Amino acid sequence: MMALKSKFIILPLVALLWAGCFNALGAARPIPIVLDTDIGSDIDDAFALDLILASPELDLRAVTTVSGDTHARARLAAKMLSEAGRGDVPVAAGEPGAMLDIAQTKWADGFTSPALRSESALELLKVQIDRAHGKITLVPIGPLTNIAALLKQYPAMAKKIKRIALMGGSIARGYYPNSPPSAEYNIAADAAAAQTVFSSGIPIVMAPLDVTARLQLDEAHCQRLFALHGPMPQALRALYALWGHPTPTLHDPMAVALLINPGLCQSKPLHVEIDAQGMTRSIEGKPPNATVALDTDPAKFIEFYMSRAAPSSVR
Repeated sequence: MMALKSKFIILPLVALLWAGCFNALGAARPIPIVLDTDIGSDIDDAFALDLILASPELDLRAVTTVSGDTHARARLAAKMLSEAGRGDVPVAAGEPGAMLDIAQTKWADGFTSPALRSESALELLKVQIDRAHGKITLVPIGPLTNIAALLKQYPAMAKKIKRIALMGGSIARGYYPNSPPSAEYNIAADAAAAQTVFSSGIPIVMAPLDVTARLQLDEAHCQRLFALHGPMPQALRALYALWGHPTPTLHDPMAVALLINPGLCQSKPLHVEIDAQGMTRSIEGKPPNATVALDTDPAKFIEFYMSRAAPSSVR
């Protein structure tokens, strides 16, 4: 066990760097982030947005949407933000793609808001990155299409992004217990974009299936959350009903959580490469391009999530 632990990065200094800069009084300043999401497909994007809004350590500057009907996804994100009292956060849609099942977006049919911007996701990303002077962390929890397009259209952006914290990939395990590595959806949906991002030189924090596929929010936790009367629990309850499956797996919230509490996972610097089929492989002998979460305690993570999303229900 000690030999295993020695392989992982658990230094206090690393944790401080992940948590962001500290002011003269020692209080942590919120980390400025932009969320890039395919909200409306799986339910975990909505849970991730909820975690962001419930976390004072994070300063959400903008949301961009990716994959399929990106405008419907943008309406959904903007309605969630409005329900949470954050209608000030701008939302922009990426380029539309192939039609996908996004039943959750029915919840936001007809929703309008000044937060829904007419400019493209790329333009909103560029504005937010330029404005933050090197402090923005991008949090892509869907395919990496928007991020790769940004880097190709505006190559100078790579040096202005502090880091990327993403959900994606598979190193030693796939979607199911004891399964081999899989071509994880977010990476495989646009493998070329993932290749661009992982070769960009931007520091990457990676939450792969190795940790995220273990994070099931069971019925008891769902009932405790949905029983609350606040706007966000009720929004999640409505989206859960439209989603139509019994047990959410909180893949995407782990990418968010690693910015708040990196100690939730044991992580290791790796050099990750992506093949044409979207497989993510660790390559020995090359300089690391990502800090990869490889192990976690699922019960500890669920406790962390519930303490933010449903604090009054935590016993």
